[in-house]
Amino acid sequence: MTYYYNQLPYYLLVLFFFLSTKADDLLDQYVKHVELVNKFRDYDHSLDHHKFNSEKSSKRLRTKRESDIVWTHSVALDSEGFIVLRWQPRHQEILFRIEAKTLGYIGLGFSPNGGMEGADIVIGWVDDKDHKAMLLDCHGVPKSQGSAPVRDIIDNYTLMKGEQNGTHTILEFRRVLDTCDVNDYVLSGDTVRIIWALHKNDPRSETDMVYHEDRRGVQSVHLLGPPPLPKQSSDFTRHWDVELKNFKIPNNMDTVYWCKVFKAPTLNVKHHITGFEPIIGKNHSNMVHHMIMHECELPGNYNSAIWEKYANEDGQLCYNNMPLAWEQCLTPLVAWAIGSKGENFPNHVGLPLASKKNSYFMLEVHFDNPQMKSISDTSGLRLFYSNKLRENEGGILITGVAPSTLHFIPPFQREYKTAGYCSLGCTKEMFPKEGVNVVSVMLHSHLAGRKLKLRHIRGGRELPPLAEDEHYDFNYQQSRALSQDTTILPGDGLITECTYSTEGRNRPTLGGYSTREEMCLAFVLHYPRTELAGCYSIPPVRYFFENLGVKEFYGKNMSQVEAALLEGKMETEYSPATITQKPFESRPGDEMSPEANLRAIMALKNAKEYSIEGETSDQSVFEKLIIKEPSEFRNKTFMSHLQNIPYNETILTKKMEEYFYNGLHMTFCRKRDDSLAIKETIENLPRFEKYQNKENIQCSYKSKRAYTSSASMSKVLQFSNLVFSIIFSIMIRRKLT
Repeated sequence: MTYYYNQLPYYLLVLFFFLSTKADDLLDQYVKHVELVNKFRDYDHSLDHHKFNSEKSSKRLRTKRESDIVWTHSVALDSEGFIVLRWQPRHQEILFRIEAKTLGYIGLGFSPNGGMEGADIVIGWVDDKDHKAMLLDCHGVPKSQGSAPVRDIIDNYTLMKGEQNGTHTILEFRRVLDTCDVNDYVLSGDTVRIIWALHKNDPRSETDMVYHEDRRGVQSVHLLGPPPLPKQSSDFTRHWDVELKNFKIPNNMDTVYWCKVFKAPTLNVKHHITGFEPIIGKNHSNMVHHMIMHECELPGNYNSAIWEKYANEDGQLCYNNMPLAWEQCLTPLVAWAIGSKGENFPNHVGLPLASKKNSYFMLEVHFDNPQMKSISDTSGLRLFYSNKLRENEGGILITGVAPSTLHFIPPFQREYKTAGYCSLGCTKEMFPKEGVNVVSVMLHSHLAGRKLKLRHIRGGRELPPLAEDEHYDFNYQQSRALSQDTTILPGDGLITECTYSTEGRNRPTLGGYSTREEMCLAFVLHYPRTELAGCYSIPPVRYFFENLGVKEFYGKNMSQVEAALLEGKMETEYSPATITQKPFESRPGDEMSPEANLRAIMALKNAKEYSIEGETSDQSVFEKLIIKEPSEFRNKTFMSHLQNIPYNETILTKKMEEYFYNGLHMTFCRKRDDSLAIKETIENLPRFEKYQNKENIQCSYKSKRAYTSSASMSKVLQFSNLVFSIIFSIMIRRKLT
C-alpha cells in the first residue's frame, strides 16, 4: 500500500476532476479507460521495456511494419568485418541494424570526439535463455564517475527486432534525429564518430555491465545523404590500377610528396571514368595522407619518347627539381584523402580518359611520416572506366585558400575562421551561360580543422551551402554526394570557410602542405567540364603585414617586399635568399605566362614553414624579414614578432579574424592549361544576405518516455483501476439518488 499512498496527490486530483464532471461524461471516459487497459494487457509488455522475443513476436511485428527493410547505407566498423552497421535515413528518424560476430552484448555510440565521455550510447543483446532482446539507452560520463555508461532517464530508442544464431547477434532499432534530450546526440548531415564495443557474454543484469576489454573501436561516417552508388558492373567496364609498388618512404623527411607519371591504357576511342577506389596493399603503411591523379595537358608536338621514359621510371619528389615538362600535369582528375572509400559517379556523369591516342597522367601521393620511419608502402588508385560514354563529361575544380604562409591561424583559439574566395569575375568569365552542375564535394583541411563549409553566393544573397560539416574529421575525408545536382551560374561566388581550433597550440599555425600546417580547400566534381581548374585567394602581401602590426622592414620598402615575395626572391641585409620550390597539387598562378611572371605565385610557396628537405622554421622566409617599423618591434624577425603577439586577448584575435575573413583578398582564376583566365585582382569579400536554414530538424517529444519496468507499469494499472472503480461507484450512487 505504500505505493498508493505515494500516489495520493495524483489520486485526489483525479477524484476532484471526476466529481466535477457529469455522470454521462464519466461513464464514457471510464469505458475508454477500460478499453485502454485491455489494449495494454493484450500488448507485449516486453516490447515497451525493449525486450523482444524473436520467436513469438516476429509474426505480430510483420503485421505492423514491413519485414524487409531496404538498408540504403552500410559500413563495416572494423577491418575484419566482425561488426557491420546498416541504416536507412527517413524524414525525421533513422532506422539502424547492427550485425555483430558475438553472442554477448553490443555497444554502439554516437560520439562528438571518438571517446566515451559525452557519447550517446545504446547497449543491446539477446538473452541466451529466453531469447528476448534488450536495448538500453545510455550515455558516457567522465572517468571520475566510472567507466560504465549510465542509463538515460528518458528512453529515446525503439527496439524493432533482435535475434541471434550460432555466431552473430542482430539488432534493429530506430531513433528520431533530434530527441531534445541533453544525453542524446543530434544526428545530422555532419560527420559522426561511431564508437563500438563487443563482449562475448551478456550482462548479468541491466545495471551490471561487464567490461568490453579490447574489442572496441571508432569509425566516422556520414549518416544522412543519398545512398552511395554501386559500382558499375558490365561487359563495358574495366579498371586501371595506378599505384606505387613497394615505395620506400625516406626516414629523413616528415612529409613526402612523391610523383610518378603513368601512361593510360591504349584505347582507340574516348572512354569515361565512372568511379575510383583506393588501393591498399598488404604492406600499406597508414602514412598516406592523400592521392591526386593529375591529367597531363600535352601540346601536339610533345616528345613521345621522353614521356615513355618518364612512365617507365619510379618517379621523384614532386615539384622539387622535377622535369619542367611535368609542370603540364597540374589538372586534377580525381582526388582521394585519408578515410575515403572512393567514389562512384552518378550514371549521367563521367570523367574523360584517353581522348588522345597516347595520354599521360601523374599520380601525386602525400606521405605523412612524423616519426621519421623507414618503411615500404604500396598504395594507389583503381580507376573504373567504360567505352559506354555518359551523357555529361565532368571535371574537378579546386577552390579555397591557396596554401601559403599568408594563411595565418593564431594559437590558443577555441574557434577561428578563415576563408578562400572564388570571385564573381572568375565564374563569370569561365562558366557557360547555363552554369555548371555540382555533383559532389570533398572538403579538406588538416589537423586543426573543426568545421568546413562551401558557401554559395548569388546576387547579394547566400544560397544553401554546397557542402558543410560541423564535425569535420581529418581521418575521414569522404566526398559528399549532393542529394540533387546544384547549379553554379556565371557571376556566382564561392567561399570556402574553415573553422580551426588551436587551443592546444602555443605557436601560430601557417598554411602549407605538412599536416602540422593547414589547408582550406574544396574539391568540386561538376559538369559540364570547363577550362577552369582552380579558383583561390590569399591575403594581399602588404595587407597581411600591416594587419599584423608591421609597417616597414630593413633593406626594402613594403612594395619591394611584396614584389620580392611574389617573385620568389627574398634577400635582406641580414641573410641571403634561399629559393626552394614546394609542392602543391594545383598551383594558384601561372608561372608560364608573362602576366603571371610579374607577380609569380611560386614565391608564396617559399614563404612558409614546410619541410620536404628537412627545413626548419628558422630557415623560413619570415625569418629573413627584419622589422624596422614600428619601433617597438624593431630588429625582430617577423617570425619572432608572430610568436610574441598576445593571442589570448580575444578582442585582438577577433579583429584579426574579421580583417582576414571579410577584408581584402587577392584572387586567382587558373585554367587547365596552367594560364590565368583573368588577371589576379585584389577585392573585398562581397557583402551578402546570409543564408538562414529554415528546415532545422524538429525535436520529437513523441519518442520521449521514461523507461519503466513491467512491474511498475502493472502497479500503475492497478492503481488506475482502483481510482476509476471508486469514482464509478460514487457517480452511480449520485445518479440513483
